[in-house]
Amino acid sequence: MKNLSKDFLIISISLLLLVILSWYYLYLMTLSMDAPSMNMDSSFNIFLMPMTGNWTMNDFIVMFLMWTIMMFAMMMPSTFIFLNIFEMMRSNMKSVKHPLLELYVISFAYILIWTIFSIFATFLQYYLHNADMINMMGTLKHEMFAGIFLICAGVFQFSSLKNACLEKCRNPLSFIMGRKINNLGDVAKLGLTHGIFCLGCCWALMLLLFINGVMNLLWIVVLAIAVLAEKILPFEKLTSRFFGVVLVVWGAYLTFI
Repeated sequence: MKNLSKDFLIISISLLLLVILSWYYLYLMTLSMDAPSMNMDSSFNIFLMPMTGNWTMNDFIVMFLMWTIMMFAMMMPSTFIFLNIFEMMRSNMKSVKHPLLELYVISFAYILIWTIFSIFATFLQYYLHNADMINMMGTLKHEMFAGIFLICAGVFQFSSLKNACLEKCRNPLSFIMGRKINNLGDVAKLGLTHGIFCLGCCWALMLLLFINGVMNLLWIVVLAIAVLAEKILPFEKLTSRFFGVVLVVWGAYLTFI
């Protein structure tokens, strides 16, 4: 138990440091957008969002990197409870030979899901940017489109798919207990499966980045807090549906008023 707790501390500190670095990257990125003429290191400029013109393949790669880092910064903090419960359960099993490796495998499997989502989000932003539907901050230019998207995201908060995925995210103990883990392949499968449920729960909220700006740090923080609140606050359906009502009302205001 003692050794496994040490292993969990190692993985937690490693992930926390990466999360802090990711948020620092987003902070620097926001500074560059607020003051594009500021004197920033040219080696960092290559990792910033393209400002004007149609995107090239290099721009696409840079934006994919940005989305991947952003998803990691926003979503990884909500997995620490899941990783902690997984560690506590596995610590009582004599068959566990490489506990630290299991924690790394399940973490990378989870990250892989959000990396795949980042590819989709980058393609969406690529299309919207080149179609002149978003500005350089990644914000939808037309309020009606933004309103419709908000309404759709709000309605999704009431859906059975949202509820099913949120239940898996909020109850990792029952999720883990319902699966056999005999090897690292099973650990990876567990991480991928839970990551898919997390994606199913939060994908609409993540795409709300296009409402107030993909490059808006305050908006990124607000959405990250909303995701975390859904997973840890009591009365999960009430929290989720509260956000749903807010989104529908906001969307209706933009669309019809």
